[in-house]
Amino acid sequence: MVGKLWVVVVLLGGLVSGVILSDLATMPDQGRPNFFRGVPYFNPDPTIRLHVVLTTMEVALLLSLVVIYLKIYTETKANFALGLVIVLGALLLQTVFSYPLVLGLEGPVLFVQGRLPTISDILTISAYTVFLYLSLE
Repeated sequence: MVGKLWVVVVLLGGLVSGVILSDLATMPDQGRPNFFRGVPYFNPDPTIRLHVVLTTMEVALLLSLVVIYLKIYTETKANFALGLVIVLGALLLQTVFSYPLVLGLEGPVLFVQGRLPTISDILTISAYTVFLYLSLE
């Protein structure tokens, strides 16, 4: 039961964080809080906002998976758990470096319009959710 609850908490935390970040990223500079003024302004296109929300959910899921497998590794010293930590860490870094708000710090972000990026995000979230659920059983 705890595993199911943790999965829901992580998904909701990622969703709420993503909505807040997408709202802040599409807000004009004068309405932003001081700590968020250095983040580039994004066009309030619903596709970009959805991508920010879904990518934030991916980051939340990957962070929870890294924490779980780090805990397993420290308890068991199993090489397999260490390998999973390394792979999940690489996926987390790839997700963070391709995060729209991080990319926006380097310059204008070109975003591919259409359904394929959204489908890709949804499939990735689904896979990470199943992996998190199975890891907590």
